[in-house]
Amino acid sequence: MSRRIPAAPIVAAAALAAAAAQSFALRADRLAAETPAEALAAAGAPPLVRFASVALGGFRGVIADALWFRADRLQDERRFVELVQLSDWITALDPANEEAWIFHAWNMAYNVSFLLSRPDDRWRWVEGGISLLRDRGVPLNPSSAEIRRNLGWFFQHKIGMESDEASPFYRTEWAREIAACLGEGGAAPAAGSIASAELAETLGMDAALMAELEGRYGPVDWRVPAASSLYWGWTALGCAADDKERVSALRMVYQSLCAMAFDAGRLVGDPEAEGWSFRATVNPELADSAIACVEDALRESPFAGIRHAYVGALREATALRAFQGREADSRALHEKLRAFFAENGVTDGVPAWEDLPAAPFDWSDRLLERAGFH
Repeated sequence: MSRRIPAAPIVAAAALAAAAAQSFALRADRLAAETPAEALAAAGAPPLVRFASVALGGFRGVIADALWFRADRLQDERRFVELVQLSDWITALDPANEEAWIFHAWNMAYNVSFLLSRPDDRWRWVEGGISLLRDRGVPLNPSSAEIRRNLGWFFQHKIGMESDEASPFYRTEWAREIAACLGEGGAAPAAGSIASAELAETLGMDAALMAELEGRYGPVDWRVPAASSLYWGWTALGCAADDKERVSALRMVYQSLCAMAFDAGRLVGDPEAEGWSFRATVNPELADSAIACVEDALRESPFAGIRHAYVGALREATALRAFQGREADSRALHEKLRAFFAENGVTDGVPAWEDLPAAPFDWSDRLLERAGFH
């Protein structure tokens, strides 16, 4: 059950909501208005670096390049904590450099966190990498699809998958953190509410956009990690400057939908209850949207990986609908599989619907190879 915010006088509540709703945009304006010297001071750069940045003016890139050489050496020497500080200076000197933000955030979330043994210590660094991209990188580079997609990847991979032995702890902490800003059952809060303002202020997410995604795809439980990768993947899609960026973002969107539909898409239990740890189940209401989204990607790109994803989604959905007792829907999905292979020159080898439970697990992989999708 989501945390309830006590009722407040209407005027005070409205004022608070309006003020908080504007804070994310104001924070972006403040960051953009910082001079390089101010940004470097905030990042803890030594006086000599700050002085040089002012003295060189438009040649600040020279300093940034020199720091990049130093960063490469620190990376080779696995001196990751020092590298974090150096990267702060690089992003302050050259805030439009997407690579610097992404490099810095990956270092925090993957390299530095890996050096620590306690899950809560690791989580601070993972969350630090997320916060860096979300709270500074995105506001300073609002049209960067790459920064947004990498932010989504942290939720999709670092938190949502078993890439780290502490991943279950990350999922638990994230669910608890975001649950306080959501509606019943992990739904998006009402636009203009105090909860939506808090969500924008603390987690950089727009409740109206979340509601739009719910309307487009189905009921989303925003407490699971794949919901956040859906959100940031969708915003990356809106910023994509070319076909490559667009397909990469679209893949994140359908991968997130598939993860929620067929794996961990709906939270089990109350994340605010004492002793709760992350548990989630499938969200069947997203299955049709997941398949439709992969089909959109099929029309946009010849990439073989999308074909593998499509076949995998159809197999999962076929089994899911059968489990739900929706035999007609399950059979229709299996016919889509058969039609896909026939369109790609494979007219035999697809098991009959009745034979699926006993079919070899890799039957579709073998047929995909025969179709030329390696």
